[in-house]
Amino acid sequence: MEGILEALGINGWTFLLQAINVLVVLGGLYLLLWKPLNQALVSREEKIEGDFKHAASVREEAAEILASYKQQLSQAQQESEAILQRANEMAGVTRSEAAAQAKEETARVLEQARLEIEKEKKLAIAAIRSQVADIVVVVTNKVLARTLDVKDQEYLLQEALAEVERLQ
Repeated sequence: MEGILEALGINGWTFLLQAINVLVVLGGLYLLLWKPLNQALVSREEKIEGDFKHAASVREEAAEILASYKQQLSQAQQESEAILQRANEMAGVTRSEAAAQAKEETARVLEQARLEIEKEKKLAIAAIRSQVADIVVVVTNKVLARTLDVKDQEYLLQEALAEVERLQ
């Protein structure tokens, strides 16, 4: 075996020391580069996963708020229907007294009910839009981990409002 190594020009001790040097360098690289890099990747993955979980919880919260406002809007519509029904009943009672007076009273009550319905509807929609826009901006800021400029905020606001309109 020694003859083959000499014929090839390989010194056994040199070969052994070079092999040990390679193993030491590989061990050093493992400790200095691979472990920290692996730890950084694992922590980054955990952070991203946490951000996704947070975004999902905020999205669920936004859906709950939206459902709450839809319920409030439904209640407002029921109340307006009750108001309209009462107005019609009042018109029926006063119709027997005087036809002209009943027409004027009915028109006034109906208009008041419509205005009240419109007012409640506008307030509910404005509140929904405002909260959804705020939630979208907060979630987007957290997910992207950067500050949005005015143009980006406007775009996200318009996109969120369009989604709210589509859901109604």
